[in-house]
Formats: sequence, structure tokens, C-alpha cells
Amino acid sequence: MFDLEKKWSISFAGCGFMSIYYVGTTSCILEWFPRFIQDASKICGSSAGALIAAVLTLGIPLEKYCADLMFMAKEARKRRLGPLHPAYNLLQLVQDSLLKNLPKDAHIRVSGKLCVSLTRVRDGKNMLVSEFDSREELIQALLCSCFVPFYCGVIPPTYRGVHCVDGAISDNLPRCHLTDTITFSAYAGESDICPRVSTPNLHQVRFSNVSIQVNSENMYRVTSTFFPPQPEAMAQICQNGYMDALRFLQDNNLISSECPRRRLEMRVLRPACCELVKHVAEESNEKTPQNQQKLHQKAHVWLDPQLIENLPVNLKKVLCEACKEAHPSGGLLSHMTEYLPKKVSSYLQIPRTLPVESARSLAQRLVDWIPDVSKDMSWLSGMAGNLYKQAWKDSVEESDSEMPLRRSTSLPLGLNLWAQGKENGNDLLMTPEATPTSSLTFTWNAHSEGLRVPLTPPATPTLSPTSVFDEAATTSPKSTGRGWGLSRAVGWFRNITSE
Repeated sequence: MFDLEKKWSISFAGCGFMSIYYVGTTSCILEWFPRFIQDASKICGSSAGALIAAVLTLGIPLEKYCADLMFMAKEARKRRLGPLHPAYNLLQLVQDSLLKNLPKDAHIRVSGKLCVSLTRVRDGKNMLVSEFDSREELIQALLCSCFVPFYCGVIPPTYRGVHCVDGAISDNLPRCHLTDTITFSAYAGESDICPRVSTPNLHQVRFSNVSIQVNSENMYRVTSTFFPPQPEAMAQICQNGYMDALRFLQDNNLISSECPRRRLEMRVLRPACCELVKHVAEESNEKTPQNQQKLHQKAHVWLDPQLIENLPVNLKKVLCEACKEAHPSGGLLSHMTEYLPKKVSSYLQIPRTLPVESARSLAQRLVDWIPDVSKDMSWLSGMAGNLYKQAWKDSVEESDSEMPLRRSTSLPLGLNLWAQGKENGNDLLMTPEATPTSSLTFTWNAHSEGLRVPLTPPATPTLSPTSVFDEAATTSPKSTGRGWGLSRAVGWFRNITSE
């Protein structure tokens, strides 16, 4: 049960385009129990969760964030390859939205309360930053937290001179281990506010502190994180977020019986949520509620009114306008005769237009990259040098860990005869006539008076019946080793040749 007498924090997990779910949840909380967000000691977030956390901390209207998010999704769907198209620059769209909506004193108002999760590139460690010296520094932190490697680009942005990427890689749900943190997630799991499970749960995984159940619905949500769905689907996701937050408030008895804003809205008839409905209602002579209801449903041929029934009016307008722009005017016949041929012809033109568009977008990005070329190239060379040093260090440590093989510098007693003979001035000749892997044949000079070495083997130890193995070991010769056997064989060959 949620305790209002204690301090609490809020944490939003990163979810890309699925952050439309947070628009629904936070709109419900601001409508029924705004103190839950206003009195929170910390508002944390990673990636898209950091953006919604900044919006709530600054008090920016949710409809502005929702409109910008729907615009980013529309631009991604407009490309033939979606957000993977070279001409689509998601990070630039996020930056434009932040520059447009953040006030000049944003860094002062959010310092100490907003916590942005970042991942440092050089060591992969997590950074949870909450102090910002300027508005530009705040924007840099938010851009770093939203930068998905290779999805948003190759060279990551910097925060205070340090290259950082998406905070979801190291910690996707900041401060979730604290008991006073209320967690938000766009994926069904164990978070405090998350979608309900309606399909059988196969398994549950935890990605960077976020609990995600393995089912078909979550697979669709993960896909929608990187590839935005249609506006109608995003409107339904927003509505589902609203209902999940409302259920959380009801379970914790956080909804007051007297809510002036909600009571006032319930007294008024369902308002028009787009300009088209207002225009049709003004031209109508009958002002009865039944007629307005029919006009409302007739005007929403592009969006089912039940999908956005519980959302605030301002969000309804944004979602209706987004759905209206995604659909051509007219009925099914107009769609088949105008929209479908254009769509098919655009896909047929991909082999011809894609190289041109790719070259143009690449040139534009290179032009934007020119001021930072020297700095980024030095950083890339430093990263490559560090990787090489680390790889070399690992290889050296691995080689040192193995026991090296050493060549023996001494020979057994019997094989050292030639060296002794040479020292004594004798002409003992040995000529190997075979390969090292074969047996050796030695040729001796029969007329030379070489070194006379006794070739008698050492005395064989005699063991008494009562002896043990330790006693037998003590009677063995101490310095002969195994060379006496070979010396005896050489002596036999010498006797044969001398005869």
C-alpha cells in the first residue's frame, strides 16, 4: 500500500515509441491525483523514460510531448525502410523538440529532482546525473540517454566531454531497487504500473533491471519500441496506459471522492476532439445531444471513439489529428484508387531512389559533422588504441598462464660419453645415418684407442622376502640413472667390431 507520509520516487523505463503508454498513465495521474507527481522527491528515467520524466518535472503540457511523439512516428512510417532509412534522423528530431519546449531556466528547475540514466562508453558503467549547469547540458544528457548505438548513429553524443549512450544498456529502471520507488514500464512484468497480462506467460526475463514477461503481446511491444505502429494502435496504447494507472490509483486508495476537474468534465457532453467535428456541429441546425453524438461518430471514420474515450480532451485532439493525417479523405473506394497505387509505385521505385536519398542524407550528416570531425576522430583513435592494448594484455596474460616447455640441457650418464672423450683428446666418432625419428646406426673407428669405460651394469639389488618398497628404493644406484643400459649395448657392439 502506498504511504503518503513517506517520501517516494518515480522511475520510468526506456521504451522508445512505446512511451505513448506513459502519456496515458501520467495523464490519468495528473487528472485524478496530481500530488503523486508533484510531490515526488525524485523523477528518474532512461531513454524515452528520461524525456517523459523531464516533461513531468518541468510541468510541460503532455499534449505537446504527445504531438511531437506522433510527429516522429509519422516521419518514421513515411520512410520506406521506416526508422532505418538513412534520411531519418531520430536524434535530430528529439533535439528539435527539446529546443522548442524546454524553457530557458529548465536546468535550474530540474536540478536535484530529475535523474537521467546514462551509459559511459569507455567502460560501460552507469551514470545517474541530476545536476545540470546549463540548459544545453540538460539537452546533452537527454540526447545521450536516447542514443541507441547503430540505431541512432555511430558516434555517440557527449555529456560534459564524456561520450555516453542509452542508459537502458546499463540501468533501464533507475533506483528500482529502493522500496520507495514507484516503477513505470511499458512492458508487462513486475513493475508497479505496467500493462496487464492477457495471454499465457511462458517465461520472464530481466533486462537491465526491467522485468519483462515472455508472451506474444510483449513481443509486439518490443517491436513497437523501435518501429512505431499505426496511429490508431498508438491511441489504443495510450488508452491502455490510462486505465492501468487508474487501476493502480484505485488499488492504493489514492483517488479522492472530490475531484473538481473530473466532475466538471463529466457534466459536460462529450466534447469535440478535432476541428472537423466542431465545424460539422456548428453547421448543424439541431443541437440535441443525440445529434452531436451521431456527428461525432460520423466524423471519426479514421478512429474509433471508444479507443480514446477516457483520455483528456487535449490528448484526444492530438491523437485524432494524427489519425486523420495518416488516412486519406474519402471512403474505401478513394483509398483503393488513389492511396494504394501511390504506395505500390513508391515501393517499386526503391531501387532507383534509395541510393540517391542515401547519398543526400549522408552528405547532409557529413556537413553537420564537420565541426566535430577532429574531436570525434581523436576519440575513435583513442578507443581503437585502448581496445588493442586490452587485447594484447589479455593475450600476454593467457600465454603467461600456461607452463612453458623447456629443453633439457643435460644428458644421461651413458649419452654423455662423446663429450667426455672429446675432452680427453680421444677420437671417438659417431655418425648418425638416420632421421631423428628412426633408429641410429653408429660407426666406430676400430683402430683408435679410445676411452675405456667400464660397461658393467650396477649390481642388481637383492630383496629379502621381508623387504618393503621403501627399502628396495634405497638400494638402487644413486647416480647412474638409466644410461647404463645404453652403455652396455655400445660395449657389445665394440667387442664385436674389434674381433
